[in-house]
Amino acid sequence: MGRILVVEDSPSARRLLQDVLLRLGAELPNLRVAGTILEAMTLYSQWRPNVVFVDVELREPASNGLPTRGATAGENDPKDGVDLARLMRTRNAGTRIILCSATDPSEPRIAALARDHDIEYIVKPLLAARVAEVLSRTPVARPRMEP
Repeated sequence: MGRILVVEDSPSARRLLQDVLLRLGAELPNLRVAGTILEAMTLYSQWRPNVVFVDVELREPASNGLPTRGATAGENDPKDGVDLARLMRTRNAGTRIILCSATDPSEPRIAALARDHDIEYIVKPLLAARVAEVLSRTPVARPRMEP
């Protein structure tokens, strides 16, 4: 399976997908999880996963006007999971990206992303059989782009 990154803002959904992947044979040293867009961008750049599961409805947590610690999102940074998947694809066309959401996959932004950037899609709730099916498919060969 290689290195797998799970990007999900819901702790319960993040844990569920992590458990499914471990049951399917992923090894803990090859599995990372991110709960925010900024965390995902950092892990993606530094760890360079082979497969990324991205929640379509991923949002940055609201600061409620309070100061935040660490890095903050800039105006050109991704605003949701669709933007994040698009950015990941442009940074490395060789990474396999799988969008996950209860959102209808025919929604125009999602359909265009899947069509134009060869990104796969799984409808929530995530079932182990469906995750296994998607992972078992041979991905289209894409050249890896180096930074």
